Amino acid sequence: MERKIKPKVFAIDVGESRLVATKMEINNNTVKEADTREFKYNEEGLKELIKFLEGYEEGIMEATGVYFYHVYNVLRDNGLKVNVINPVQTVEVLGKKTDKNDSIRLAIAYAAGTVKGSYIPTGEMQELREMTRHREGLVERKTQVKNEIRKVLETAGYKLPPFEKKTKEIVRKLATDEKLTDEEIKEYSKLLGRKLTRIEAFILKQLLDLLNIIEEQIKEVENEIMKFLPEEAVELTKIPGIGPISAATIYAELGDVSRFESSKQAASYAGVSPRTKQSGKTEFHNGLIKGNKHLSRVLFLVARSAKNTAQFNGFYQALLKRTSNSKKATLALANKICRIVYHVLKDGEYKGETKKTRYRGGGGEGPQVDPNQVVPSALQAIA
Repeated sequence: MERKIKPKVFAIDVGESRLVATKMEINNNTVKEADTREFKYNEEGLKELIKFLEGYEEGIMEATGVYFYHVYNVLRDNGLKVNVINPVQTVEVLGKKTDKNDSIRLAIAYAAGTVKGSYIPTGEMQELREMTRHREGLVERKTQVKNEIRKVLETAGYKLPPFEKKTKEIVRKLATDEKLTDEEIKEYSKLLGRKLTRIEAFILKQLLDLLNIIEEQIKEVENEIMKFLPEEAVELTKIPGIGPISAATIYAELGDVSRFESSKQAASYAGVSPRTKQSGKTEFHNGLIKGNKHLSRVLFLVARSAKNTAQFNGFYQALLKRTSNSKKATLALANKICRIVYHVLKDGEYKGETKKTRYRGGGGEGPQVDPNQVVPSALQAIA
């Protein structure tokens, strides 16, 4: 099908300190007029940019780090329709960046329909996404600090599991040079190491204090997320394995599901669908489609929890029996749950497992597959 050429478009190349914008008119597949200017990336420069784009209602810009967000919001608040393109797609379509000419080439590509914008949430959806990603960052830091605590203890010969209820008190005493009780020494004698040096104890105490701060911040941000939790996300908690925080993350990352034509497309965006290749009449699967890393991560964690529930255990066990690989089976379940999520958000309510939630490598919508009759392609898909 022949693409329809957009007659008036603009494109913006966003940098840390400058903006390069091109506005372009196209008539009969020929560039009639094009004007490219450079603006400082500050409030005055943005005002000049808005004035420069008068008469142009639609355009595109590249998602450059975090710099594009403010420009995007300013343009949108001034009534302009702005599409945002992933830098990876820019390179695929336009090749290597050439600075000044980037906005010109991007404008031509957008007018011709060879590039499309990515989904950018707005309003409360964006705020919820910021909160869930902030929490994700805190959880990652918590893991890093825990690993550093283990390193300090292991260096001194300790084999204690440092975060269990009983042993946490022993670790605290080691950090403050407090004497262990006879009972503690007797019970954990085989797991204890040498006396910590003054520096080791100092570092351990700081790490423990930092861990407490991070854990408190995680609780605070989770409480804040609960205040933002919309009804759609609450509905997702009816799906086995999905709790309130997971629901908020999935809802914020998946966004407006009306932009997806099917649950298969939503699963591809989430990064839990197989990458299908074909050679002659043979179809095979090579890993997963690269998608939203935040979404794929939470769906995998949800699947790990859901695999033991009555609703999903049969599906999981059937895959596990065929592959003897728990990770593959869990990823397949993550795909299945993502498809169910799509239907819940689309329909507005959870009706139990829908008929359109099967996992097939390269497959589409269709009747629910009996867990004991799972097609082999579901297993190949995540090889």
